[in-house]
Amino acid sequence: MGLLALSAVWAGRDGATVLQLMTEAVERIVRLDMSYVNVPLVADQPPITALRIDGSAATEDDIPLWRDALSAWQNMPKRGAPVSHKTPAGTLRVIRLGMGYNSRDGSVWFGSTDIAFPTATQLAFLRAAVSLAATGLQAARIAHEREEASRAKDEFLAMLGHELRNPLAPIVTSLALIKRQSTEPLSRYHAIIERQVNHLSRLVDDLLDVSRITRGQVELKKENIQVRSILLRALESVAPLFEQRRHELAVDLADESAWVFGDMTRLTQVFANLLTNAAKYTDPNGKIWVTMRFEGHYVQVSVRDNGSGITAQLMPRLFSLFEQGKTTIERSAGGLGIGLALVKKFVELHGGTVVAASAGPGTGSEFTVRLPLATRVGEGATSAIDPPRSDLQRQADAGLRVMLVDDNADILESMEAILSDSGFDVATALDPIEALSVAAAFNPNIAILDLGLPGMDGYQLAAELRRRLPSRSLRLIALSGYGQTGDRQRSAAAGFERHLVKPIDFEDLIACLTTSDSSTMARHAREDGRNYSLVRN
Repeated sequence: MGLLALSAVWAGRDGATVLQLMTEAVERIVRLDMSYVNVPLVADQPPITALRIDGSAATEDDIPLWRDALSAWQNMPKRGAPVSHKTPAGTLRVIRLGMGYNSRDGSVWFGSTDIAFPTATQLAFLRAAVSLAATGLQAARIAHEREEASRAKDEFLAMLGHELRNPLAPIVTSLALIKRQSTEPLSRYHAIIERQVNHLSRLVDDLLDVSRITRGQVELKKENIQVRSILLRALESVAPLFEQRRHELAVDLADESAWVFGDMTRLTQVFANLLTNAAKYTDPNGKIWVTMRFEGHYVQVSVRDNGSGITAQLMPRLFSLFEQGKTTIERSAGGLGIGLALVKKFVELHGGTVVAASAGPGTGSEFTVRLPLATRVGEGATSAIDPPRSDLQRQADAGLRVMLVDDNADILESMEAILSDSGFDVATALDPIEALSVAAAFNPNIAILDLGLPGMDGYQLAAELRRRLPSRSLRLIALSGYGQTGDRQRSAAAGFERHLVKPIDFEDLIACLTTSDSSTMARHAREDGRNYSLVRN
């Protein structure tokens, strides 16, 4: 009965644990003086080896004494025929059983001083146990390969995000500079570039969010925030798409004092994704309604449109990741098929629910998000009433010296122009050696360092700047195309006060430089300047 239960015991175990459980189980049935396993889990890694003597794992002192015997056993046949060997434990009758059909699968050896070992019953039991272990080991190999594939995918997505963000950064910064310096409204061509760059930035962020979600590494930075503030941020982010498709927007907030305890960025992303879908899948000159209502201890926000609707066949799969049905709501008009999956996950992480409703094709659709109300609104809560952007932009201290270090000349030039135009005294360097020379002469108050510098990375440069400028108060800000949790934790541990991800939001950058409480100011910088009219039914 114990033998039959083995496969259930090691379900989900790693290869080493499967082999350990197998040998321990065998020792309970068959009297053994020695067991030894030598089994490769994957081709490019050392094999799993384990020697047990008298029912206990061998010590480090035991291994050298057994090395000659273990080496000699590699030439034994795998048929289970016993061979007598002299060992540090005396003369043993040893059998070798293979963990698969070829030598690459590894073997296990069992030995006993009993001259009758192995009996027919013992040999049958040992073969059965090894066979079951081989099945468990194969499952462990598959799990390991799956984890390696997932790791490789995450690394690829992080690299992809980095490589895409590098060219995006100077484009975004240059557009911000054009808008800032222009006295006339941007041409429609500039507007097209801005709209598509923002769309590409969101796609990169969504890809990386999916990677974090699948690994369970999504972190929420929760605070008390006003629902109106979230909705206005979301509306602002999709405004260019609404204008392009000439949609009519009706916003009805039943009570503007609704507060939730959540992550401003993630909840904004939820409603921005829903609004983007509504705009994309509604014909030009359509209408979208955004309404907010209370329902017990919950606030309910719905996004409704008179667009293409959702088929009954698609509805059960609507929130699935990478859903690629013929009528998939994201795929039919472009996209990655991940927006609604992110919506569902982020809402659930906030203790809420999201549901979709549609009477069918051509009848429009409605997505309703329910979030628990904040039990108490305390200090530090984020309101929709914040200083205008123009006020924030005028806060730059003309005497503040900022050194920029990046090996991308376009990023360097565009950021220098933005900061200089904002009143900062700016010096730049393309490599770490030049940066050290510039710092000695320029005496910066703040150094913005790209972490992926050649020769000496941003972490090493930061340490060297502190060593060479020990008496100066130098603020360090990290700049990178990588923005996952581990990247931010590493830069924080290295002493960087902020970790900015390319492409940088202009208001975030200015707020970061002009206030010690930069996280709060950066949040405020995105909470103002909305001109949406609130339509009450």
